[in-house]
Amino acid sequence: MAQSDSVNRVIRLIAEQSIDKASQSLSKMLRCGAAIELKKVDMVDVTQITMDLSSDDQEVIGSVVDLQGDAPFKFLFFVQTQGAFLLTDLLLRREPGTTKECDELVNGTVQEIGNILASAVCNTFTSDFGMSLRPTPPVVCNDFAATLFQEFIFEAAVEENKIMLIESRFEVKKVNLPCRIFVIPMPGSYKFLEFSGGRL
Repeated sequence: MAQSDSVNRVIRLIAEQSIDKASQSLSKMLRCGAAIELKKVDMVDVTQITMDLSSDDQEVIGSVVDLQGDAPFKFLFFVQTQGAFLLTDLLLRREPGTTKECDELVNGTVQEIGNILASAVCNTFTSDFGMSLRPTPPVVCNDFAATLFQEFIFEAAVEENKIMLIESRFEVKKVNLPCRIFVIPMPGSYKFLEFSGGRL
């Protein structure tokens, strides 16, 4: 996991716990292993990470959740469109390859997975920081990864080009499927988290 001294150690540890919970929840939901790896918890340059995402020229389907409360977050889960078809088959206990087009079942799958993962992250931060935080219903989006990410971080990056980012990548082992998660504290939330210090 990439890291620097610019992010509080307690926040880093709780981010790790939240991703562990998300991994367990997704594995139980799909009834197969979902190894979620925490890639970074750091202050990142918005321009650079958007450029990195631009190298992926395939369309993705994403689920965006607002975590509202004392320290609001934005949560984004996305997977390439073909990967969303595989997730739909896994969720519905069908043979992988059955789903071949983007329809309501695919959107519903991405929405439900986003809801499960976001809730796991929300519950961990809520319990460890003793704050009020609740997820809103997920919104499903279909676009290129960089475009989706730009829309996702727009509100957080309005005032400055460096934002705190929790980034995770994971693989659904059964079908060798890569997915990504981004969690961003909204302006003011990072200072709240630093001040409260968690209850570890």
